[in-house]
Amino acid sequence: ASFPPKVTLLSVPSEDTQALVCTSEGFRPKELSVKWKKNANSVTGFTNWAPQIIGEVYSAVSVLKVKNTDWDSKAVYTCEVTHRETTYTKKASKAPITVTLNQPSPKEIFSNKQAELECIITGQDKAIVNEIKVTWQIDGQDVTDNITETTKSVDGQRIKTSTMTRSRTEWQRVNKVRCSAIRDDMTPVIQDLTVHKGDGSEPIVTVHVLTEEDINKGAEVTLVCLVSSPVLQDYYIAWSEDETNIYTDGINFPPQKTQHGYSVTSVYTTTKEKWDKHNMFYCHVYPAGSNDSMKTRGVSKSHDFPPESKLGFALSCTEDAIEEDEFSSLWSTTSSFIFLFISSLFYSMIFSLVKV
Repeated sequence: ASFPPKVTLLSVPSEDTQALVCTSEGFRPKELSVKWKKNANSVTGFTNWAPQIIGEVYSAVSVLKVKNTDWDSKAVYTCEVTHRETTYTKKASKAPITVTLNQPSPKEIFSNKQAELECIITGQDKAIVNEIKVTWQIDGQDVTDNITETTKSVDGQRIKTSTMTRSRTEWQRVNKVRCSAIRDDMTPVIQDLTVHKGDGSEPIVTVHVLTEEDINKGAEVTLVCLVSSPVLQDYYIAWSEDETNIYTDGINFPPQKTQHGYSVTSVYTTTKEKWDKHNMFYCHVYPAGSNDSMKTRGVSKSHDFPPESKLGFALSCTEDAIEEDEFSSLWSTTSSFIFLFISSLFYSMIFSLVKV
């Protein structure tokens, strides 16, 4: 019996080159040939490995190395596989899109007890983005259920968003998520998200606010929830006000290495009017892979904060003391995050004005 090959073509970056890997699998008989083209022209310099038998069928690999300058020129490369006088082709070119895979929304985890992950495809060519097929995998297994998709245009960009939803119980068991953007004649663009579950170590959660002098300078008040842990661990942080069960996402940053472990930061902004009314603001922390959220931490203007604080912020609702050097190190990291965030907003504003 004879079997046709299943041909796939992927690109693998390596320093200043792209390795185009053309794989032929599951074919029989053994005889098979591979050729390459750049646009419509034949090319040489590729490497073919002889077919290897796996079970009762054969597999073969051909690799063409391409300079990044050629790859960036949007040239189209074709792998032509001929088996039993039939030619199978696969094409690849640099993807004219970007793919972003976001962490699940903490608000959804707390409010609806589910994890929502967004895979966002962005590109200038409307037709290309519309033709993109988004696929999902969890721990190496294809997922096709509880997935929705929307498409819109914003500021000259076409954006396709694929959202995968899982219950919080299901999400606790997840270790790795993969989102792939696929289109004919284009190398698949893949984004992976690894869930860091730590080792069960108890972190320290603190809430910080600027001094009253700094607060009086503006119309907004910025709060920072800082989670410090001795090991790498993902934490989902949401905010609420007073005793309500209405949760809000802050601006959350990924785990960062510190002198004595790791820290995760969430920044939340409220109005000075709410702050002056002595409202309580709560930081809720949910460790990845855990069954329960951690004890809530809160802060308000009515707290009596020590005036001798050297770092210019207040601390509330902590159960453990932090050594001054560790405390300073964590705050330094957090301050850098906030500065970069504010700088990016300022840059975006200036850029928008220049465009106008």
